[in-house]
Amino acid sequence: MKQIFQQEKTDLEKELDEMIKDYTDVVVRKKRLSKRLKVELVKMKELRDSIKNLRTDNYNLIRKYRRKIVTLERENRNLFIRVDSLSTVNNALAQENVITNEILKQKETINVSLTEKNKELTEKQKSLEEKIAIGGVIKTSPVKAIAMKERSSGKLTSTSRSSRTDAFKINFDLLKNVITEAGEKSVYIQIIDENKKVVAPKGVTNLKDGGKIQYSDSIEVNYNNDRLSLVSLVLVNRDDINKGEYTVSAFVDGVYTGATTLKLR
Repeated sequence: MKQIFQQEKTDLEKELDEMIKDYTDVVVRKKRLSKRLKVELVKMKELRDSIKNLRTDNYNLIRKYRRKIVTLERENRNLFIRVDSLSTVNNALAQENVITNEILKQKETINVSLTEKNKELTEKQKSLEEKIAIGGVIKTSPVKAIAMKERSSGKLTSTSRSSRTDAFKINFDLLKNVITEAGEKSVYIQIIDENKKVVAPKGVTNLKDGGKIQYSDSIEVNYNNDRLSLVSLVLVNRDDINKGEYTVSAFVDGVYTGATTLKLR
C-alpha cells in the first residue's frame, strides 16, 4: 500500500511539474494573458507543494488531488484554446494592420504624385496662358505724327511751328494677328508735352496692367485679325501749344503698343 501511495504521489508531482512548465512557457510568450495564467500557475504550485508534504496514511487526499489535477487539466485545455484563438486573432489583426499601412502608404504616394502632377500642369497652363496672352497682343507699325495748321480755305497742312498748330495727325497700322480674338477693339491716342501734360484730354481709361491713362483720342475699330490702317486727327487750340517736344503714344485693347516724338519750334 505504501509503495502504491508513493508511486501515485510521484506521478501527481510529475504531472504538476509538466503543467507548471507549460504554463511558465505560455506566461513568457503571452504577456497579455499573463495575469490569468499566473493565477493558475500559483494554484498548481500550491497543489504540488501540498502533495509533496503528504504523509503515507493520507491516501484519500491523493484521490482528492487527482480530481483537482483533472479539473486543472480541463481548465488548461480551455485556457490554452483561448490563448491560441487570441493568438490567431492577433496575428490576423497584425497582418491586416500591415496591409492597411501599406495601402495608406500607397495612397499617400499617389496623393503626393497627383499633387506634384497637378502643380506641374498648373504651372504649364499658367505658362501657356501667359504665352497666349503675349501672342494675343495686337502690335502696331511705327507710329507717325505730324502737326497740322488750318489754312483760310479750311485745308490742313503740316507745320513745325507751335504757334500755328491746330491739330495733330497720327497714323499707324494694327498688324495681323491670328491668335487674338477678332471683334471690336478700343484704340487710344495720348499726346503729352515736355511737362507731361496731356494735350486735348478726352477722358481716362484702364490698362490691362492695372494702370490708368488720360487720352487725347479714342477709336473703336472692328478688327478681323488682318492688317488695319488707322488715322487719328486730334484738334487743339493753338494758344495751348508751346514750343518743345511732344510724345504721341498708342494703346490697343488696354496695352501700350508704341510711340513717337515730334518737335515744335
